[in-house]
Amino acid sequence: MKIIKNSSIFSQDYIPETVVSRGEYIERLKDLIRGSDVSSTFVVRGNPGTGKTLIGKYLLKELNEFRGTYVNCYVNQSDRSIASLILNDPGLRFPDVGVSRGESLSSILLKGLSKKNNLIVLDEAHSLKRSHGQIVYVLSRSKELGGPEIKLVLLSMEEPEMFLDRSTLSGLGRYNRFSLKEYDANDLYEILEWRAKIGLYDGSYADSALSRVSELVEDSGNARIAIELLRNSALYAESKNLFLDEDSVLQAYRDFSPPMEDSSLVNLDEEEVHLLRELMERTGANGRFRSSDVKSLDETLTESKIYKFLKTIELSGLIKKSKIGKGYGGGVENEYVLRVSPGVLLSKLSLIEKSFEPSEKGR
Repeated sequence: MKIIKNSSIFSQDYIPETVVSRGEYIERLKDLIRGSDVSSTFVVRGNPGTGKTLIGKYLLKELNEFRGTYVNCYVNQSDRSIASLILNDPGLRFPDVGVSRGESLSSILLKGLSKKNNLIVLDEAHSLKRSHGQIVYVLSRSKELGGPEIKLVLLSMEEPEMFLDRSTLSGLGRYNRFSLKEYDANDLYEILEWRAKIGLYDGSYADSALSRVSELVEDSGNARIAIELLRNSALYAESKNLFLDEDSVLQAYRDFSPPMEDSSLVNLDEEEVHLLRELMERTGANGRFRSSDVKSLDETLTESKIYKFLKTIELSGLIKKSKIGKGYGGGVENEYVLRVSPGVLLSKLSLIEKSFEPSEKGR
């Protein structure tokens, strides 16, 4: 039985005509961007799968009077690569001598943009922490540096204080923050219902299948996971020549590994990567742990290091606070549950650890 009519509807790159539970944010941003003739910076923060990328790309689509540019900063982390995309100049180069990198970036980038109506969306902006670049500083202070008006939208899993330095933060001034809540089961059902209507054949699926996917994914609140599970369920039903119902969803769910964004791990340093791997190996498939479990891995860890580690992986969308328990110091402590598949996470961590190893040339 043929179920999937248009597979592109289930792609992460697809931008739907109808935006579920995010229309208010989009309309507010559109009003703010259009309603001011000065440079402004907006920060949209949320866990994976809460609609950040959708909002950014939808803004570019709706605000077509602007010269809009979308850049994924996990894929393009250097100032040069980001600037080359903004200016649509793949061969962009900075002078080797004569001026500082910041002055060069400012001169080339700001002179190459139009005087107004520049809308730049930097997705996965938290990934810029590793590059220590100056791109956000230059874009957010464009007018101050003698450049054009720029509307800058930062999409991030973390608050700006976690990935921008003090000088850049001070340049942002009173910027606008938008924090996205996770989708609930009703939101997820609406998202799946709309995609199923245009992506699946009529009469090939039951509404109860959509409800089951929504219920299974509700704890994560992640629309990407919900859409991927629906797609996998449809593929499973097709392979068995079945009608897509609850049973098909449950069968597909048994072997389902939720997708994980590589940028979720970008802000972990080498010590934290090793620590997370050891923690996952100890907790196993359960994926639940307390702060005392982290302490038991290394008794030399200070409270501040444990707090920073847990805060980083929580803000990156890898874990979720579950409940309060009794702490190893006699007080209270949080219990955490892993949001992604332990096996998938361990595989990603192993690859990152290999990148930390010195190359043969460097030995």
